[in-house]
Amino acid sequence: MAMNFNIGHFLKLTLVGLFMFCLSKTFAVPSQTLTVKPIPDSIEQQAFLLNGWRADRPNLLIFKDPFCPYCIKAIPRLDKLVGYNIYLFWAPILGNASKQRTYEFFHCERPVSEAILTSVAQRKKPECDGELQQDLVNQNNYYVSMYQINSVPSFYLQGQPVSLARLLKYQQSKSVSVMGVKPDWQRFVKLQQLPAWQAQSLLLLVAKQDVKQAGELVAKYQPEYLVTEIEVLQQHPELLGCKDNTGKCFNQKIKSYQQQKELFMLMFGDKLNFKQSLVFEHTGNFFSL
Repeated sequence: MAMNFNIGHFLKLTLVGLFMFCLSKTFAVPSQTLTVKPIPDSIEQQAFLLNGWRADRPNLLIFKDPFCPYCIKAIPRLDKLVGYNIYLFWAPILGNASKQRTYEFFHCERPVSEAILTSVAQRKKPECDGELQQDLVNQNNYYVSMYQINSVPSFYLQGQPVSLARLLKYQQSKSVSVMGVKPDWQRFVKLQQLPAWQAQSLLLLVAKQDVKQAGELVAKYQPEYLVTEIEVLQQHPELLGCKDNTGKCFNQKIKSYQQQKELFMLMFGDKLNFKQSLVFEHTGNFFSL
């Protein structure tokens, strides 16, 4: 039995199928949507700032319930967190009493004032008789919702969860002694690899003999600061944030890096050298690789 083949009909079906495939790809809904956590604005959320705002400080968001014993216990320790822009939001997750007490805070001029924190620490009702500041209530609830707070106290540094112990450790690392020397870390920003809140170690010194493993060592120990020789950076320009070691990026960064590295090494004299690779922890302790 002969079969008729209509080339026009075949092409029509092919084009329709191709169109439907492209359409499905164009309007496909991703299975998971990444949620970027918002960072408070220094002006719009000024009422929630505990310690003022500076452009050179990372933003720390703290969520507390007014009746949470751990939240209350942590209040005196907040004074030790001096290197951050601290925003405090109330997350009344422990029941109706917490919600009622939280609303009372928004009858005050500022919902995170020192008087409010004192009343929370003393487990007393705040002495506020103003009208409810609904706009501030909405702002507070927005951040609690966006960060999906279901436990307190919760701490978020630049949108990333972090523990209070780790925050305090970062504070201590800025004044810790390294081989008996207390560097002024603000003078060595060109040596910095990671922000303090992301780093797993304080300092990584990579010797020339470990040049082939330099990238692996940085990935493994995730140092806040990296000290190494030019030869290592020439083979690993990505450690300076550059694509290669011949362009403008590398030529500019290697010069300032070298200047700060020499100044850093000068402080230690013979105590620190490139004979072996070393990892320094945030406590000041170190070990060789």
